[in-house]
Amino acid sequence: MKRRTWYICLSLAVLILGSAGVYSALQTRTSFKELVLDQMNASESVNEMRIIKNRHQPDGSEQTITDQAIITAMMKNLSDIRLRKGSAQGNSGDEYEIWFHTWSGPTFGIHYGSPNYLRIYNGSSNQKKYSWEYKVVSPFDPSVIEDLFKSNTRSD
Repeated sequence: MKRRTWYICLSLAVLILGSAGVYSALQTRTSFKELVLDQMNASESVNEMRIIKNRHQPDGSEQTITDQAIITAMMKNLSDIRLRKGSAQGNSGDEYEIWFHTWSGPTFGIHYGSPNYLRIYNGSSNQKKYSWEYKVVSPFDPSVIEDLFKSNTRSD
């Protein structure tokens, strides 16, 4: 083969590998909005939120919230979270499960643990993105979740 043919083949191989790398990097980045909010119909809203703290530990507790103001504030806080596929190795501290229930649509769950790792469950989808663990890469204040257990705003 001529030298020019080798350069063309090498250029094509680099282009294909580069495109695959970019595509892979884009697939490992997502957001709470994309995984949860965009999956709900525009007419659906969360009517109940259950938050479970340290489910598998003796100090575990649970809150059921039906107050729309609290639910809206929580959804707004979570909607700006940017995520990157990662692993929750070295998880320490409190763990929270947050379940969002709608009247007619899918039920979503979030398992949140320190330091800023989460997994999102979608009750009506088996898409690969719902089996991954994500690291929160945008600013996120977990005190919004923690404060629900400090206050006595229980809405059972």
